[in-house]
Amino acid sequence: MSVDFQDEFSEDWDMAGAMSESCMDDNAEMIAPKYSSLNEALEEAGSVMGDLRGNLPIAFRFIWHKMTVFCEIAAGDGDIMLIMDTDLGPLPFTIENKARRDYLQQLIDPLIELPIGEFTITERRRFRHRVIQPLAEPITGSSIVTAVAQSLLTGRPYHQLAKAV
Repeated sequence: MSVDFQDEFSEDWDMAGAMSESCMDDNAEMIAPKYSSLNEALEEAGSVMGDLRGNLPIAFRFIWHKMTVFCEIAAGDGDIMLIMDTDLGPLPFTIENKARRDYLQQLIDPLIELPIGEFTITERRRFRHRVIQPLAEPITGSSIVTAVAQSLLTGRPYHQLAKAV
């Protein structure tokens, strides 16, 4: 699908010219690629990202169903991996809510194997669901979004399980 909003305006959209001076190196050359139109930028966004290994790790986060999801794309075991941690809230102290604390600690039992991911507790006492999976080649923006969405939807019953008490 083509986006032709530029035809409606008389000005030229020089997207690279709109970048701040902080994106320039010492030789005053642009580090970011220059796009002559929005269509050109959209076409490149759907293309293969090339070899990411030199730029790894890449991290991003977002909110999904009132839960913060932390994602990292990193190299591991010869593959490029998606590491996704969904924050399910704090692990309460015993005096705050003993029943919930006991329930969450049962969920992190090493004998319990989940079909996708595992429950973890961070050093700051945050209860999280962690999923690590390889990204399918070729890696594009849409393949990353697809892997994240599939992991979230597959892990959703376990998020609800952790929030049950």
